[in-house]
This record gives sequence, structure tokens and C-alpha cells, in this order.
Amino acid sequence: MAQHPRTDWEKVTSDLRRSKTSKADQSDAPPTNLSLDLDSIMPESGQAEDVANVPALKLAEPDVLPDAALTPEGQPLRDFQSTLTNTPEERANASNLMQFWERIPRYNCSDIQGINNSPDAKEMGIVNYSFEDSGEHYTLEMTPAQIRTEANGVQQTIFCYPDNTDELVELALVKLAMNNGDILQPADISHKPADISHKPAKGHAALPSYGVHFTINQLMQQLKHWGRGRSYPALMRSLEVLNKCNLSVRSTSKGGINARGAILPELVSFEQNGFDAHDRNGFWTARFHPIISLGIHAGLYQQYNVFRVARVKTHVGHAIIKLLLLNGRNISEQTPYSLKLSSLQETTGLLNYKSPYHARRKFREHIKRIEAEGLLSHVEFVEKKRGKRVIDVEARMFASASLVREMKASHKRSNIIGERRYVRAAIQKTKV
Repeated sequence: MAQHPRTDWEKVTSDLRRSKTSKADQSDAPPTNLSLDLDSIMPESGQAEDVANVPALKLAEPDVLPDAALTPEGQPLRDFQSTLTNTPEERANASNLMQFWERIPRYNCSDIQGINNSPDAKEMGIVNYSFEDSGEHYTLEMTPAQIRTEANGVQQTIFCYPDNTDELVELALVKLAMNNGDILQPADISHKPADISHKPAKGHAALPSYGVHFTINQLMQQLKHWGRGRSYPALMRSLEVLNKCNLSVRSTSKGGINARGAILPELVSFEQNGFDAHDRNGFWTARFHPIISLGIHAGLYQQYNVFRVARVKTHVGHAIIKLLLLNGRNISEQTPYSLKLSSLQETTGLLNYKSPYHARRKFREHIKRIEAEGLLSHVEFVEKKRGKRVIDVEARMFASASLVREMKASHKRSNIIGERRYVRAAIQKTKV
């Protein structure tokens, strides 16, 4: 069995606190679900950057790999951009679901607060929300974005939390990073090959920062492909919101996760990159949140069909599908993934209506829509009662045959990436 994501996350964060010297002395072992003959998958060159070219570890890659992905330091990026797909169409629909990042209810602040935007700062305060993942307690703190808008020729300043369109833009940027991702320099995110040879602070390992180069036209075409097209002004607004909403996540445990920054901490526009204003083919560069960077660096993500998720046109539907993909790793046509309404409410802050009946009805509707999209073969709803009173409802979701195939490919791809990382660690040991 693969390690639980929380176990992986804690191991990575603790490793990153150690110095390079102490890290090199650790005993690297293959993942528990792998049994490897190291000699059979060692590249002839003995170089870490050639591990991905070993036939047994080969995966589908971008037509042109970024320069950073061809260096020893850039192999986590190369893994991130690799997919286990058989056709160009399958690869076009494949992306990465970040295992911890997607558990953070960052796009649910409007539901938690009961308001989406307002010109009154008092109505749009900083959102504080406690959530739990795998027994670990976390606190989310979201500061709303302050942006200028124009309506009927009148400009005004409004405060807003990120919404469904902003979530789609983030999904599109992560998808575009499958081809155009890069390792970004600490203080300069112009589109140049990154130099991450800077020395880390004493006692700490350097953590690369990852981002994506893109054009507005690429964003528009990606959303249009998903059937979720957005206008140029809407995309420009989303980029601004993502760059101005500050997200802080911290664990309540001593020494746990404590990361903060805008959802897109840095955004370099086409004008700054030397293109004419309003050129939709001019390149932008966006730096990902540090939690995404850590996920890429540590391999804490899984392959999934982003086309299926993006086509579901409800915010609650997105949240349910992501929970299913992250937590229902053993789902099949015979084995269901079970989700209670109360668990969804506590984890995401969604469907917390005053009327429990209304919440239960909406819960069923959203899951039936997911079934209609072909992700599920069928669903069983079980009511939990206290006496004659319904207090909760549980959805037992059974996977469709196509979802089972995609989950199997995701598992296999994760195993191959685990093997790559193990071989590279063995190569690194020989050089210490």
C-alpha cells in the first residue's frame, strides 16, 4: 500500500528543515509498495537527469521539455510534467491534483462568510476557518483582494474573495504548467532558465520555487476546451484577484505546516516581459503558492482527468470530486467511496444552510450531477436517523469503468515516479 498523503507530507516537511549535509546521510529506501532491482533501472550514464529516459521509467512528456527539466535539480519538475497516457488526447486532459493544496477550502470563503464581494471593507473581513485533514488540525486565513472595477462607466473599489472563475483559472494554470512550468529564480520571475544554485540559509535545505509561463490566449483556449469559456476582462480580473488574495495556512501542531502568501504570489505581465499592452499572445509568468511548490518538489500530487472535473459546473461539485479523487483511491465498480454531508460541511464549509433538509437535497443533487457526467456508475444514499429525525445523509459512490481506468493509471504513474525518485536518491548517495 502507498503511504498516506499526510505521512508523506510530514516526512517531506521535516526533511526540508534539515541541512543538506544531514539529509545526505539519511538512508533512502524505496517506497513501501515498490520492490526494485536497482541495477536494472539505473541509467547507463549514472546521471540523475537521465533516470527519466530509462525505458522502464519512461512516461509521456511535453514535446519540448523546459531547460530546467533537463538539469539534475529540475527532475521534480520533469516528473510533474510527465503523464501515464496513451494518446495526445489523453495527455491533453491529464493534469496533477495537489494532495494537500486541494484539501484547503480556499475557494469557499464566500460560502463561509456569506458574501462574495462588497465595496464595504467591514463586510469583507479576513476569513478564519479551522479544518481537519487526516486527524491534523489546520487554520486557514484568507485576506480578500482589493480591486478596482467599472460598472456603467463608474469606477469603484471592491473587496472580494476568490470565486469559481478564479478556481478554474488556477486549474488552467496548473494544467498549462504540464508543458510550460519552470523553476523560478527567487527574486526574478522573467521567463529565463532558473538558476537555483543559490546557497540555502544555514541549517535549511533550499526549496525551489515553481511557476508557469502562459498567454491570455492559452488560458482562454484551455477554459473553452473545458466548456467553461471566460471573457478577456474576466480572466484579467481573476489574475488580479489571485495575485491579491493572501492565503495563510498553519497547523495547530508544534512544528507543523506554516505557509503564507498570495495564491499567485508574483505575477509578471506581458508588458513587463516586453510585449505590447493588450497583446493576448504576450507571455505572462506566475509564481505558484509555496505549498504548491513544495508539492511539486516532493512529488505530492496525483494524475487525474481535469477535463472531467472542470466540466462540472458547480463549485460544490468540484469539491466533492476532489475529495473523491484524493480520499477514494480504492474506489471501484464494487467498492464505493463514502462521503457524509456532515463531513463535507466540516471539511469545506459548503452547504451549511439554515435548513438541514435543503442541505440534504442539494447534496443529493450535486452528486447526481457528477454521476451524469460519467464519473460514477451509480450512487446509494443512506439516511442517518436519530429516532424518526434525519440527522445526516451518506453518499456511497461507485466508480464508472472509465474512472477506474483513470485511477489505475494514476496509481501506476505514482509508482513510476516513486521509482525515479528512489534511483536518483541512490545516485546522489554515490556522489556524497
